[in-house]
Amino acid sequence: MEETLCNKYGLAVLILVFFITACTHTPIKPDLSEKSDHPKIITTTASQTPDLIIPLLSDSSLNSGQYKTTTNDLIWEHISENLKLVQFYDHPRVAKQKEKFIEDSEYLSNVTKRSEPFIHFVLSEIKKRQMPAELAMLPIVESGYYPRARSRAKAEGLWQIMSMTGKELGLKRTYSYDGRHDVYASTSAALEYLEQMYNRFDQDWLLALAAYNAGPQRVTRALKYSNNTYDENIYWGLHLPRETREYIPKILALCAIVNDNKLHTTLLYPVADTSYIETIQLPKRISPAKLIRAADVSKSEIKLLNPALRNLTIPIHEGYHLLAPKEDAKLLSHALQSLPEESQPELALHKVNRGDTLSTIAYRYGTSINALREANNLTGNMIVAGRSLLVPKEPGAKIKPPPKKQTHERSPASINKTIIAEPYFYVVATGDSFWKIANRNNTTVQRLYEINGRNADEPLLPGETILID
Repeated sequence: MEETLCNKYGLAVLILVFFITACTHTPIKPDLSEKSDHPKIITTTASQTPDLIIPLLSDSSLNSGQYKTTTNDLIWEHISENLKLVQFYDHPRVAKQKEKFIEDSEYLSNVTKRSEPFIHFVLSEIKKRQMPAELAMLPIVESGYYPRARSRAKAEGLWQIMSMTGKELGLKRTYSYDGRHDVYASTSAALEYLEQMYNRFDQDWLLALAAYNAGPQRVTRALKYSNNTYDENIYWGLHLPRETREYIPKILALCAIVNDNKLHTTLLYPVADTSYIETIQLPKRISPAKLIRAADVSKSEIKLLNPALRNLTIPIHEGYHLLAPKEDAKLLSHALQSLPEESQPELALHKVNRGDTLSTIAYRYGTSINALREANNLTGNMIVAGRSLLVPKEPGAKIKPPPKKQTHERSPASINKTIIAEPYFYVVATGDSFWKIANRNNTTVQRLYEINGRNADEPLLPGETILID
């Protein structure tokens, strides 16, 4: 690709801007709480509208200078212009939550920074349906804008959709794909569900949001036993679970901050009002890994924007909406034309037994060790008894019987010990502790401390997200 003047001098311009910023602004405290494989983040001060805004997707993007924009328009101003529930922002319960958020400015900066790749897309989908812009802030409360977030109740994704609800809304789940993690599909499903709740509860958005959190049956029961005359304020007097009573004030409090120009320029990360991603609807079944190689684009960026794809080597179905950085969209579309459609893969799920190796499993299923590594994101030959492996089978291959058990005991050193698993984010619930979370997720408290940069002196807060591997 031909080197451009921007690429050549991008680094010098970036250094100059940061030098000027450092001289004129008070530096913010760096975020040390996020110890994960996420891209490095270049921060700007939140106290003023930044001179330079960089959508942060990966190191390669930053180094190429492809994501730089000099616009001073922020997404928060765009949201503010389309808010429809402003009349509730002065309610005492909203004001109380607003004060809590203001006191925790570091959390607000971090969570709004994490929204950067997706919030413009989410807002555009909300506007298409002529829904309140307040809904763009809902994923902050639900998942901290982590598409792979998982709650104690086993709700998952950006919108924290339960398995049964996802199934009812048409979100598919396979060995290699979970629609609840699909930013495009889950956003469409969540907004459709919210529309259903809005129409079910007499076009009352507060009741619709309550139903989204607690379930429509619980809201219906609360309405049945309420002594209040129905009006737009009926939600505030309903007897609902504590989580739901706090849930809507949190959303409205965030929106009240967005609606205050002084607050959103000092507390929220300066996300530009620019679309960083483009949607490519696949016209045929294709392997994402092959498409990435053919287009010569960043694998880490495609994986970040498409967290529903558990395995990039397995072909995904026709019609899937692939999210990609805008400057990569043309490359991917061109590569799609040159790649042939792939056949539906024949897959098996093998539970690893004591004594199994990749070699013996590959032999049994008529496949190769490399195919097993690719299908399960393994970098070596280490596997663990009791876990399951995804096995791509050759067409027509017959499964061979397992080898006879050895009469001698294997030494502990020869037993395979670990699978490299995809990390995910857990949404902390009321009453959670590091010890409880570690026990439920088959890990240790010390490991949680290490990967989250935490210690025993930093208690968990309900609603925050932590990394689990």
